[in-house]
Amino acid sequence: MKKHLAGVLALFTIACSCSVDSRQGGDATATTTSLHDMTNDQLRNKIVNALDDMKAKAVEMGIQGVAVASVLNPDETSDWIGEMKVVGTPCNEKEGWNLVAIAWSKCGEVIATGADSGNPDHRTILGELGFAGGAYDEFEGCKMAFAFSGATSEEDLVVAKYGIAKMKEYLSVRPEEASPAAFAPLTTPLKKEQFIQVTLVVDDIHRAARAWAALLDVPEPEIWVNHLQSNGEYPYTYRGQDVPCDLQMCVFEMGGWMLELHQVDGTPSTFREFQDKHGFGVHHLGFEVGDDRDEVIRELKALGFDTGRTVGVYPGSSWTIVDTEDVLGVNLNIKPKR
Repeated sequence: MKKHLAGVLALFTIACSCSVDSRQGGDATATTTSLHDMTNDQLRNKIVNALDDMKAKAVEMGIQGVAVASVLNPDETSDWIGEMKVVGTPCNEKEGWNLVAIAWSKCGEVIATGADSGNPDHRTILGELGFAGGAYDEFEGCKMAFAFSGATSEEDLVVAKYGIAKMKEYLSVRPEEASPAAFAPLTTPLKKEQFIQVTLVVDDIHRAARAWAALLDVPEPEIWVNHLQSNGEYPYTYRGQDVPCDLQMCVFEMGGWMLELHQVDGTPSTFREFQDKHGFGVHHLGFEVGDDRDEVIRELKALGFDTGRTVGVYPGSSWTIVDTEDVLGVNLNIKPKR
């Protein structure tokens, strides 16, 4: 029975990750959902942002586990969009729990019942485990199922409900509001004196470095390979996933700011994504915002921008690539300090 149940849970998890992921087939950007005329990718970005908030909440509470979320737009009948975020560990091997399977089981019960999971009046069906920690809500007709697994039922539910609250905030921002005019009311705007960096993606970094050195009449800078990968204490993620890549780079100090040249490998990364979409050119502008980093990120997320395109942490600082290229014409790199 346990093996059969585990198989059902595994199939349910695979079904969620495949059937809801419009990027597996067809043009996701051409599929418009009904809520605020958002594309599936725009809705997915909001879900990922809410999961990032759930992860931060779990870390604040000192708990680990798995956060999952699935959202159904109004007037849709089966196109649930789902994402998952691991907070520390996907399994509690000591207790014998597969937290991924349990979290999706909670989410599945929420979707099936339209109510929080673990309701004793609900007769569990095959694939459900009946655990509390899944939350249900609606916003302007949008159905939301959020769940967390890894701590006590009460703590799991706190994190799930927190994710729904944040999702409502993101859904309240219409895509048309994500425009240059939307930056005016920011309580923590970027300042011109915080500008520190221009980063170019180039085809041949050795040729580009020689050309820039000749143009600026300066020595050629050292070129090195920056291996981007999470290593326990210092995470690195691209679109929410731990995908390592090797990045050839060099830096020209320009007096108060720096010019960086990057040459990417074939591994998925924000720089590879940019090159595949645009070719070579300016990938991002960097700003050093100090203690305002979290508030700047929060406000940009609230505007509807994906702040999880790339997040990297290294000793003494971090870098966050915010996906603003479709609005600003370039991405932003928000750093607390260099």
